[in-house]
Amino acid sequence: MSQVSAESEFQFQNVILSIPEKDIEIDISQTIVELTLFESVNIPYITGNMVCVDTEFAFEELRMDGTERLELVIVAQEYDYTFEKKFIITRTIGKTKMDETGYAYNFYIAEEMFFIDVLKKVSNAYTGTPSQIIKNVFSSEFDRELDLIGKTSAQSAFTYISPYISPLAVIETIRKRASDRNGYPFFVYATLKEDNLRMKSLSDMIETDPINSIPFTFSNAQNYKPDRKKQLTNIEFMQDLGTNDTVEMLMNGAVQNQYNVLNLSTNKRNQNNRFNITEILDAKDDSIYNKNLKIQEKTLDQYDPNVLYRIVNHTTMDELGYHDEQDLEMHINKMKSNALNKALDKKKISIVLPGVLNFYEDTVFIGEQIMINLPRPGNNDLDKVTSGPYVVLEIKHKFSENKYSQAMTCSKLTNSTDKTLAVAPTGYTSYE
Repeated sequence: MSQVSAESEFQFQNVILSIPEKDIEIDISQTIVELTLFESVNIPYITGNMVCVDTEFAFEELRMDGTERLELVIVAQEYDYTFEKKFIITRTIGKTKMDETGYAYNFYIAEEMFFIDVLKKVSNAYTGTPSQIIKNVFSSEFDRELDLIGKTSAQSAFTYISPYISPLAVIETIRKRASDRNGYPFFVYATLKEDNLRMKSLSDMIETDPINSIPFTFSNAQNYKPDRKKQLTNIEFMQDLGTNDTVEMLMNGAVQNQYNVLNLSTNKRNQNNRFNITEILDAKDDSIYNKNLKIQEKTLDQYDPNVLYRIVNHTTMDELGYHDEQDLEMHINKMKSNALNKALDKKKISIVLPGVLNFYEDTVFIGEQIMINLPRPGNNDLDKVTSGPYVVLEIKHKFSENKYSQAMTCSKLTNSTDKTLAVAPTGYTSYE
């Protein structure tokens, strides 16, 4: 049994560290003082940090080398819920002497996929749509299944030959090639609550209604309300992470672009070669950039700060390669996908929530929208520009000092009054 009080929101229970090669298996539940687990839409496996205090010098005797197995079991007794996950302790980040009582260790942990990816290099020919190729790599190299959530990518089947790179490098290369018909990118990621991996487009993320019926609210007063759910949906901490850097966005292609493609086989060029992000993502008065700004009497969409040239060489009868499209005009989706990825940095915030409310449920937050209410600076009135739906990009689950909390990194692509013209959630929760 873990050394936690009865009031704890969780317990570490039967956390087994094993070294099968040495026939070693020990329960380290009582040594753990802090555990942090990470989810991200950019990574297809779960990682974490685990801080342990060893007063019996057990870790010293084990002579750990970064290949130890870890079976993690966390129990929430109040809700009769048990969470289980397997990891490999891949690294000792730090080791601190605690006078004569022992050492404090900080371990980096990751799912086995991380370790397998380091070991393997593949040189294979893959043929199929992006989701088919990614599903094939996960199945053949990691024995893991991929769930395609929502719409499929717009790309036709093509052939890709991997040049002796790791399996996850193959998957990331194919993911970058995938987009829907409007140019929205796809993400491939792991979730804490599911064994299968997910592939989902950004458009599906922001088309889906926020998953929380009660908005997460930044309000100190809410902590004192008798409604337990109101207390647990209170935002304990908020930090603005958005860049608000128009120059950087222009340089990264998140505003105005020109993408020129010449097909040598047909001597044809794409006709629709200019792209402004407001064509598919426009919150009108709360646009991603100041559309009325004029530099030398020209608005930003009259310039071309990001110009690219690409040459392709295939006919409509050829088998498509990685860079090819059957329709020459679809090449611009590569630019759109990149621009939308960069746009996620514009209005980004970090919030910390009590985690116990959703710990015992099968709720998946990563890659979903949540509704957030934020007050105006200096008063309790709701800021209807910054409030609204946010896409959850990263989550840090922290178990420390008897408390479980979730730190979420979120991005806002719409505002609360004007939905995105191309895609946006429906049925907004009332702010009253």
